[in-house]
Amino acid sequence: MVEKLMLKKLEKMQLKSQLLLLVCVSIGIIMSLQAIYFLWFKHLNTKNYSEFLNDTLVQLEMKAVSFSAEMNNIANLISYNDLTYQFVNSADIEERLRLKNNMQVMIDSIMRSNKNINDIIISDLDMINIGAYRVEDFWVVHEVSQLYKNGAIPTGPVHYVFDGHDRGKPFYVCVTKSFSSTETKTEMVTILIYNVDSFVKTVSSMQTNDNPQQLAIVDAKNNLIAGSRSKDLLPPNPQPFVYQRTVSGLDWRVIGVLPDIEHTQDFTALKQFGTLTGGIVALVLLGFWFVIHKSITSPITKIAQFMNTLGPNYSTRRLTITNHNEISLLARVMNKMLDNIDDMNTEVVASKEKLYKSELAKKNAQFSAFQSQVNPHFLYNTLDCIRSIALSRGVPEIFDITTSMAKIFRYSIKENNYVKIRDELGCIKDYFKIIQIRQGNRFSVMYEVEETIEDCVIPKMILQPIVENAVFHGLEQKKGPGTLYLRGSLSDGCIRFEIEDNGKGISPETLEKLRESLAAWNSSDDSTNDLERKSIGLLNIDRRIKLLYGEPYGIVHVDNGSEGGALVVIQLPNHH
Repeated sequence: MVEKLMLKKLEKMQLKSQLLLLVCVSIGIIMSLQAIYFLWFKHLNTKNYSEFLNDTLVQLEMKAVSFSAEMNNIANLISYNDLTYQFVNSADIEERLRLKNNMQVMIDSIMRSNKNINDIIISDLDMINIGAYRVEDFWVVHEVSQLYKNGAIPTGPVHYVFDGHDRGKPFYVCVTKSFSSTETKTEMVTILIYNVDSFVKTVSSMQTNDNPQQLAIVDAKNNLIAGSRSKDLLPPNPQPFVYQRTVSGLDWRVIGVLPDIEHTQDFTALKQFGTLTGGIVALVLLGFWFVIHKSITSPITKIAQFMNTLGPNYSTRRLTITNHNEISLLARVMNKMLDNIDDMNTEVVASKEKLYKSELAKKNAQFSAFQSQVNPHFLYNTLDCIRSIALSRGVPEIFDITTSMAKIFRYSIKENNYVKIRDELGCIKDYFKIIQIRQGNRFSVMYEVEETIEDCVIPKMILQPIVENAVFHGLEQKKGPGTLYLRGSLSDGCIRFEIEDNGKGISPETLEKLRESLAAWNSSDDSTNDLERKSIGLLNIDRRIKLLYGEPYGIVHVDNGSEGGALVVIQLPNHH
């Protein structure tokens, strides 16, 4: 009930008052949307910083995992290979010395190829320490020996952090068991002493001036591996963005912190800018209301009054608006519409008369076409009569010609427009009988058609015109004997025919024009050019195929053949 009363009051308001109300509502909506935008932006900003920090930690974690796997693979490679096995189980001193040298070469090669490895030691934790040269190396061997005696070293690779050396820095070690001697039962151990300098470079590259996040990597004993602000990473009071991930296999922790001030420092400026923008928008809307009242409200009122007073005398009255904006354009369009109404009846009558003449011309054309047709049965009976006379008079050439002609004619007047390939080949053979009689058997034809496609269906009279074109423009223009090749095969799911002769061939100018016509023709072009009339329907054959099947079917290639004549390639779909 209240809504209806408000709508009635709104309807009774003047257009000027309605526009003012619309402006006030728009200002309120803009302010509300701005407040919502601020809250949404703050939430989105927080979410993006959080996701970015977490993704960065995942990258560091994956690098550490990859680093651990690389050290494990190298330790296993050294522990379990033929060279180590032979050394462990060899009893000959000279042989062991030779194998030790080879093992040292292997260790040196691995260390040169991997800068993360400081030392590689193969030891029995007693007298044999291959690869140990420095004091630190023997100190690490001693630490590993203590762990081994306590049974703390498993079979697979395991990583340790050793503190307490005089140099003050921890040692990062990967230890794995190796082969045991079959005689003495002494077990060998592989020790990799590696550095973590690559992580320092990685963390440094991620902590730029444009990137406020603080990153650090600490080992299992809380020693700082990489990062410059480790003391402030985990304050007593948790900050909004504090993440840490544990690296499996190393027991390292990847820690990341983003100070709260870093992701909120631009929000105050954005809020001030939004408030200023909202005030400017409100002033602009009020200005628009005043301009619209002067340039739109009054002209629209005038147009409404004109339309209400418009009567049967519309042909003499016109609307006048002095403004130079879209409203004046609307007035001119309305005046033009009134002018066009007077011309509509004349145009309708003219259109009907034109349509009537068009239909009449179409009927006359159909009638002329019916009159020009000859009864095919009469022609067929005439050919049959000629054949009988030739047989009775002993003229075998005429008899053979009329017999082949009757077969071709009967084939061409079939109601079915689609035939098998074997039937189309029969028509071509009958046509070539006529050519042989006319040319004194100086031409020959070679059929190379796969039997698998002879039952496939193609449009009727689609190959015979191409053969006729080859005879008329190719073989007959050449002195002496000639040969026509008709090849048919199945290629890439399509039926492919090649008609090639060794006749005169096609001149370069004609060949270029023919290719351009084949490439440029479209189904809406129904014209016939001079080139098509000279080629006995090459373009017509291509049009028929494209209209029936579309691209990529039709005449796909035209060129001069390998023996000097012409080559035409047709592609058809494989239909049964």
